[in-house]
Amino acid sequence: MATVLPDIFAPDAEKNWYESYRILRDEAPVWPVPGTNLFILTRYADIGRVIRDSELFSNEADRHGGEPLLMFPEARQIFVERGWPKAFPLAQDPPEHRRFRALVNHFFTGPRLEACRGMIERHVHALIDSFAGEGEAEFVSAFADRLPAAVITDLLGLPQEDHERLKTWSYAWALPFARGLSREQEIWVAEQGVEFQHYLKDKIEARRAAPRDDIISELAVARLDDRALTDGEIVSILDHLYIGGNETTAFALSSGLWMMLREPGLYERLGADRSLIKAFVEEVLRLESPTQGLYRTATRDTEIGGVSIPKGATLHLRFAAANRDPQVFEDPESVRLDRPNAMRHMAFSQAEHHCPGAGLSRLELAIAFDALLDRLPAMRLADERNDYDHLPGFVLRALKALHIRFDPPG
Repeated sequence: MATVLPDIFAPDAEKNWYESYRILRDEAPVWPVPGTNLFILTRYADIGRVIRDSELFSNEADRHGGEPLLMFPEARQIFVERGWPKAFPLAQDPPEHRRFRALVNHFFTGPRLEACRGMIERHVHALIDSFAGEGEAEFVSAFADRLPAAVITDLLGLPQEDHERLKTWSYAWALPFARGLSREQEIWVAEQGVEFQHYLKDKIEARRAAPRDDIISELAVARLDDRALTDGEIVSILDHLYIGGNETTAFALSSGLWMMLREPGLYERLGADRSLIKAFVEEVLRLESPTQGLYRTATRDTEIGGVSIPKGATLHLRFAAANRDPQVFEDPESVRLDRPNAMRHMAFSQAEHHCPGAGLSRLELAIAFDALLDRLPAMRLADERNDYDHLPGFVLRALKALHIRFDPPG
């Protein structure tokens, strides 16, 4: 009797995605979604092949007949008429991709990354100060949503007092990755996107007149092949960096604390040995990948795992399924702080399109978890207040809320 494949698009699917991934990996690792031109990939090896072949599997859907993120022409036209066509210079295929990545890689690696430590620590402790005396908190709104936004806001050179507007714009552009938005929703997304573009354009002009020590200032005067970047290119890069440096780290913070407090003995073990936090961060990213998957487009007819893939087909690479593939990770469903290949996970993708902010995200997570263990004694889940539901969506995994309790100081 044939196995009934799970409906991973069902409204409550995120509650049991991981069991669905296991079934798909075993029964249909390259699954052609009925009635669509979409294929879901769930095995580590297949996904690894796709992300390492940008010539055959493009990251630029519009160039190869794949589906754009905004499906309604009216929504896309808003960018054309009122701002700049929505573009992703950092997500282009090689060789263009390498040229733009070279402009930003140094912001998030080496000495420049380590120099962020003090700034991150200040934001972490200021946020904890705001609720530590209460003995309880709703962690998502009080901390997880706010820390990564504050950090990337400082790095780019944007004012912290614009936090609420920036979070709205960031949230708006995360929505289309879920697919299936209505016409009205897409128009709202586009309107928010154009508003953000013009906000960034004003900041770029101000930095050209009076540069500061921030990313906007550097991009405002940067050269690409002996020419200045266009306003549209800078706006697109900043847009990408703000959203990429914000939403997914927030999701990992809340999922990570949930994991720390729900797994028997884990909170006590991490509290007693802080050297394990680095390994814990990798297990959070592997087991609760904030980006469950992303898309590629086939540039010509091909096959994967014996399944025919037509030119123009959309491939959804389910990174979170690959991260639990038993062919790669021993005992894949468990938290293992001694896992020898922990960093082989795909939470940040891999190869050419590996997330440029991966190092920054890891640093924020490690500093945050260490400080939370220091500052909030006897942390525990407020189970009677939590339903552990996740925000709806197909690409991103985020808890709606996480209520915790702890012993207040004194």
